[in-house]
Amino acid sequence: MIRILAPHRLAIALGALIALPALAGDGAAPAVDAAPAVDLRVSYHTREIDNEGVQRETRHVNRMYRRAGMVWTERELPAALAKSLAHGHPPDAHDGPHAGHAHDEARGAPLRVSRDAEGRERVEVILAKTRRVIEVDRAHYGNVGYAGSWAAAYWLVPPAALEKMQRVGAVQAGVQRYRSVNGELTTTVDWDVALQYPRRIVRSDAHGTASTDVSVTRLSTPAVPPWKASESFERGDYSDLLD
Repeated sequence: MIRILAPHRLAIALGALIALPALAGDGAAPAVDAAPAVDLRVSYHTREIDNEGVQRETRHVNRMYRRAGMVWTERELPAALAKSLAHGHPPDAHDGPHAGHAHDEARGAPLRVSRDAEGRERVEVILAKTRRVIEVDRAHYGNVGYAGSWAAAYWLVPPAALEKMQRVGAVQAGVQRYRSVNGELTTTVDWDVALQYPRRIVRSDAHGTASTDVSVTRLSTPAVPPWKASESFERGDYSDLLD
């Protein structure tokens, strides 16, 4: 059974990866502008077989735009869903963490996470339809898909986590491979040395019953950055969305 994640479940698979022992821990966070600006397409594929022999798969794609002190993440909708939404068919209002708690307009909205030189973070949901920028307090980070780790959001794999992994061979075609084994879980990261992002992250168990595969490719730099329009939006806080 293949299941496409609902569009409002932003970055849940990434959050699961961050929680892995092999990738846990930000350590001393690098400077906010320590990595080159990149525009990335991040594709997630998870697979698991339960004790009853049922195989489940999930897939979703995020677009990630990294700049000095800022990461913008938005969901790339499958063509069929985008067409359905364009025809006015809303997603299931009873599905997901926002149901019955926050207005549906926040579901699947782009997320902007920024961090200043003093380490202060700001998490914002961008509501294009109502032209509002909603600042999210820490208590509600999970509701908007932010795992609470700046280093993981900015780098996808925190540099401190790479330092705890074993280098596999020498750099080839600009990529350094890292591997970590924690119990029955093996995590492999193919790290782009020059641009400082993971081209691929693979996590699997020893029995082949569970795996997560994240592939990352470059996007062309947009003529107009996706956050440009939000500069003129009204501002609010998360309490504005609560029922």
